[in-house]
Amino acid sequence: MMLDLLLIGLGTRGKMWARVIDAAPSARIAAAVDPDPAARAAFSATHGDVPVFATLEPALAGTTVKAAILVTPPDGHLEQCRRLFAAGLPVLAEKPLALDLADAVQIVDLAERAGLALSVGLNFRYLPVYREQRAHLTSESLGRLGFGEFIYRRNRDGRRPGLNKYPLTMLQPMMLEQSIHHFDLIRFCYGREIESISCRTWNPPWSMYAHDANVQALLTLEGGVPINYFGTWSGGWNQPGFEWRSDSEDGVIVQRELFSQLFTARTADAVLTEIPLAPAEPFFDDTAHLLRDFLDSLRLATPPPCDGRDHLRTLALCFAGIESSATGRSVTMAEFCAANGLATLP
Repeated sequence: MMLDLLLIGLGTRGKMWARVIDAAPSARIAAAVDPDPAARAAFSATHGDVPVFATLEPALAGTTVKAAILVTPPDGHLEQCRRLFAAGLPVLAEKPLALDLADAVQIVDLAERAGLALSVGLNFRYLPVYREQRAHLTSESLGRLGFGEFIYRRNRDGRRPGLNKYPLTMLQPMMLEQSIHHFDLIRFCYGREIESISCRTWNPPWSMYAHDANVQALLTLEGGVPINYFGTWSGGWNQPGFEWRSDSEDGVIVQRELFSQLFTARTADAVLTEIPLAPAEPFFDDTAHLLRDFLDSLRLATPPPCDGRDHLRTLALCFAGIESSATGRSVTMAEFCAANGLATLP
């Protein structure tokens, strides 16, 4: 049985979602929404039998969709989710859920009051490199974890065709558009929550972004394990750089590309040994796995993947980092969550 989906947003990421849904064996796009006439025309050129609307209201009134895929800029998510939940639709929304923590909390509360599933598109969790890394780290295959370092360097041209343009002018673009993925992966792969964060965000003088494109943070995991993080969208070299290294009592786990290249070494080893990984197309295969789990949760009435409450933990960490940078003080997550109405997070 095919599940009819409403695809909201037909930009770069919306096109990827259309491709993912088209390939899904048990779902189809039954209607689509985008305010841009050019985006609607491009979608109709390949999906001529699917009704496409400029606004959300006629799409909700004129179709019998069963769930929504929300692929729009985050500043509109609260009002869009309000309408979607009122229409009785479960939602899978792209991250971040909102650009204001209180708005994100409100979206999660709305979903829970309506008894509807809410998932957030933190799809990188599904990539083989992170699944394999999580298996090693949570099993302590190299002994007790001691510390870690996560470094992500890009000179990202935010004006490039195919990229969303709103990060150029949004507050905290690196933190809320990119570091949010990294913080989520740190939580996921280590299998531990973060107890505190000490952070600084800033913008290099040459940055094309209106607000801070650099994030540096010291994250303290449960058990007192420190993780040093640095991420930039405004590096001084066009060549990208990435390394995530975790040091344990009997060796290291090292990832050298964002979506691949995972290695281990015992303490006395002279060289790293590469871990074989299943092939995957980033952004497509991981999104397809997320969609599959979301659809399964609807059919089986089981908890949705990457649910709203879980996402609030990652989003709260981002906003705690922003607060730490503004105040110059370390932020304890338990206190931050309690002060922001998140004391009941699982």
